[in-house]
Amino acid sequence: MATAAAGLCSTFRDKPMPDQTGRAQLRGVLLSILQSIPDVAVYSPGDWNVATPKLPAIKMRPAKERKQSNGRNGPTAFTTVAAFEIKAEVSAASGAAALLALETLGAEIEEAIFKSIPLRRIAQDFPFCDTETEVTADGSTHVGGLSILLGIEFVETFYPDINTQLLAMDVTADLTNVADPNGTYPNPPFPDAVTPAPRTQGPDGRAEGEVNVQFPQ
Repeated sequence: MATAAAGLCSTFRDKPMPDQTGRAQLRGVLLSILQSIPDVAVYSPGDWNVATPKLPAIKMRPAKERKQSNGRNGPTAFTTVAAFEIKAEVSAASGAAALLALETLGAEIEEAIFKSIPLRRIAQDFPFCDTETEVTADGSTHVGGLSILLGIEFVETFYPDINTQLLAMDVTADLTNVADPNGTYPNPPFPDAVTPAPRTQGPDGRAEGEVNVQFPQ
């Protein structure tokens, strides 16, 4: 079997690739989780007031985010903590009833979030869950508000864009077992591999074969 010194010449074309991020996916999963709680209207981003007759209601929106570098080596990677604001509102005929309804809804929110399998697939930790509760009176109606700041930790890795696509390849062979004993050839394909004359084996500086490969696009 013939052996050869071979060379490749490749042609590429630009092909953009998007970066991978997790915040949009997280918000979508959280929204789906909150919408699974029965008898509660869910709004996102929830940048408007909800009238008392339409309560109970939950509002959810992204808050702050912090990225912590995973180190200098390898691709750019972060351990990211994204904070989400979740606000729940209820109404009742008394302050005690509003507080009880608020505590019940808060427990349902936490149970739905922390038991969610889809969320656990993309979140590696919940580093904090801060909760504030407030009950106020509006005439004969009492309104309870629960504010949750939930931190969700996940890893983001930004691999360099592979923005080239292989279009063609040229293969040149200068065989080692097919050789001119005394010939010297200008512009050899592999000058550093040429065996000086007189020789008993190649490469001798001349190409015995060339192949051009075109790849489908």
